[in-house]
Amino acid sequence: MAQKVILDVDTGGDDGVALLLAGHHPALDLAAVTPVHGNAPLPVTLDNTLRVLEAGKLTHIPVYAGSHYPIVAPALETSATQRATLPLPAPSMKQQAKGAVDFLIEYYLGADGPDTIYMPLGPQTNLALALRIEPVLAERIPRIVTMAGAYLEGNTTPSAEFNILADPEAASIVFRSGIPISMIGLEVTASALVTAEDVDKVRKLNTLWAEAAALLMYRDVKWFRSHWGWKGGQIFDAVAVASVIDPDLVKTCRMHVEIELRGEYTRGRTVADISGRHGHKKNVDVGLKADRGRFLQILMEGLA
Repeated sequence: MAQKVILDVDTGGDDGVALLLAGHHPALDLAAVTPVHGNAPLPVTLDNTLRVLEAGKLTHIPVYAGSHYPIVAPALETSATQRATLPLPAPSMKQQAKGAVDFLIEYYLGADGPDTIYMPLGPQTNLALALRIEPVLAERIPRIVTMAGAYLEGNTTPSAEFNILADPEAASIVFRSGIPISMIGLEVTASALVTAEDVDKVRKLNTLWAEAAALLMYRDVKWFRSHWGWKGGQIFDAVAVASVIDPDLVKTCRMHVEIELRGEYTRGRTVADISGRHGHKKNVDVGLKADRGRFLQILMEGLA
């Protein structure tokens, strides 16, 4: 039976690939999508989400618009690339009238809740607000798999990964909730780079969703090549989705993780007790490394 998932996204290129993979891989049942602020303001991430779903022939999947702003701090300033509307046709599909927070509460209190993995692939504001309103959700959500954090170095500051830094207070609420968490962080996504040659193979699958995914991945590969000099790009959120499809994809280590909220230079850091010598309860399965070849295989399976 396919694993039910809900994707919470701030849709740019890698979120788009994650949506297409989750929507088409036979191992997953994409129950809903809940866009949030992050890479861009909510109107942009919502519009991008609808564009991706329509381009991927996934218009049957309901979309519930989420939070416009972080819980406490102002929204991060992001680059023009992050804020851009994706180069896909304007959508005709619409979001649901209900908002994401109300939807998450209703869904996880319902019959399907305990069977559905929740996947925050952007800032964790939607779930944090839902937990504040209805704390019992912590007993109803079976597992969180999140593209977030890093146990070593960040990508937005030396300490912090973008999705956590975009709303550290929300991430702290989620990481302290007691819900089982798998953290697919920067160390994992950097071990599963996608090259232009890999994207060519995806494009040659000749499905509409493979074509859309290839378009989005080419943009990311080009960005990493021009800005960081890498031969491949990190398709961050797609790696997290692939880790649910194949639980053996990512090597993990259980650690205690806290979110730093006060540091002048370290705000947003996922502070991981790597050695395990400090006596804290281990609350997160921290991703260490992915099997790149298997990740590419999963992409091909899901986009065919």
